[in-house]
Amino acid sequence: MNRTARIVLAALALLLVAVATAVGAPAERGRERMAPVAASHQPQSDEDDGAPTAELLDRLVDRLADVGISTDAETIAGLAVDHGVGGALRLLAWADASGMTTDELAAMFDSGMGWGAMAKEIGGDLHPGLGSIMGNGGGPPDHAQGHGRAGAPGQQDR
Repeated sequence: MNRTARIVLAALALLLVAVATAVGAPAERGRERMAPVAASHQPQSDEDDGAPTAELLDRLVDRLADVGISTDAETIAGLAVDHGVGGALRLLAWADASGMTTDELAAMFDSGMGWGAMAKEIGGDLHPGLGSIMGNGGGPPDHAQGHGRAGAPGQQDR
């Protein structure tokens, strides 16, 4: 191999390393956009002042009522302290669907079991997603506002 070929090969290798580094490292802008998403999956506590606002709690109570789950803002806020807002909603929805209490479900989760594993063990129509409650849909497929799980986009049989 002559000298020119080695220089060209070395330059291409350096270019490949630079491109791989740029593609592999998340951009600062991407980190900033993802921070709220990551925070939404963390338990809410008084220490980090990340407790749900009264406005959010009222909206959550209304959304749950729309799908037939009766609760209050204090219950959601209490569950959100240890399980985050999404976890609180999931506990309430699953308690309603399974006949178990939120305490029983929380104990399963706190023992190290994930939401998906819990859904499989409990059985029934439990699934980790909360889009049917929080989205514009809600509840059963004939619900006036949305699709329900079976009729959600991407879920139809083809």
